[in-house]
Amino acid sequence: MGSNIKITNELENYINNHSYKLNPIQREIIKHNETLGDKKKMQISLIQCFFLHLIIKLYKPNKILEIGTFTGLSALTMGLAMNKGSNLIAIDKNKETSDVAISFFKKANIDNKINLLINNAIVSLDDLHNQKKKFDFIFIDADKENYINYFNNSLNILNNNGII
Repeated sequence: MGSNIKITNELENYINNHSYKLNPIQREIIKHNETLGDKKKMQISLIQCFFLHLIIKLYKPNKILEIGTFTGLSALTMGLAMNKGSNLIAIDKNKETSDVAISFFKKANIDNKINLLINNAIVSLDDLHNQKKKFDFIFIDADKENYINYFNNSLNILNNNGII
């Protein structure tokens, strides 16, 4: 029987030192989020950035959906890794943090590849389903108590062979 890998400081340092170098705008988001106090915990970790980047580079999805955007680090990470013709729809209900995210997308010159919907995620998922939108990759990182709802609703808009 297998066991979980423990992320020790040594392993985390190894991953950070042997992964791709962050884009300056990614570093800027991280620096911005450090000023947000307890809200900073809503940001994905550096290891998660590297993992998302790797998944997008390997899988090459054309249509990506992100549920939960905060200040945009994960969306920016995926946006920077996407192929030329790919696009990403991000959903977040917080206008203030969404405006911050959009400003970072503009700074990175990928705002034309990312459409951020400021709305309740369940409502947006229903709207996307009604519009017959389909996605190759869906990243769920929003309020944890609704994960099962987001997952179940995402199944309606996931392409065959898609990844959640």
